[in-house]
Amino acid sequence: MNIRYRVIGVEKVKEFVMSLPRGIKAEAMRAISEYIVGDERHGLKHDINYKYVPRRAIGKVSEAPAGYYSWRQFGYVHWALSHGVMKIGRANSPTLMSQSWKWEQKNSQWDRTEIKGALPFDRFPARHNRLAGWRHYTEVISTNITGAIQAGQRAVNEWLKSKKK
Repeated sequence: MNIRYRVIGVEKVKEFVMSLPRGIKAEAMRAISEYIVGDERHGLKHDINYKYVPRRAIGKVSEAPAGYYSWRQFGYVHWALSHGVMKIGRANSPTLMSQSWKWEQKNSQWDRTEIKGALPFDRFPARHNRLAGWRHYTEVISTNITGAIQAGQRAVNEWLKSKKK
């Protein structure tokens, strides 16, 4: 089964890049790709801080208390928490998913830029992750489109300045 995503705002990026002279397009696409991939502060490589989501937010799935699949699971979780066997949450360190994003330019043509990331569950983000504040990668890209276009414009401006000298 093939699932396709459509990011709103990509048309603006295409319009911007198509309006540039041929020699500048590759430089602009490099800047746009770098901005979308980002770093620890923004973009696809940005990990949000951990936010605890209580089990009751998941909802009732059995006769056990809300968020638990059975009384046995409920008992184990409470036993493990009280005996220090289990900790709730994760360390605020970069995840392998955020660090997997990278971009490549296949050749000197501007439209040969690829952004890749290894996401195990990219098509079906879990509800629990959404409650914790995680966003789908298409949402991250669509919120960063304006900054990406500005980064491309800065690259074009720098290139023009270097050609004037």
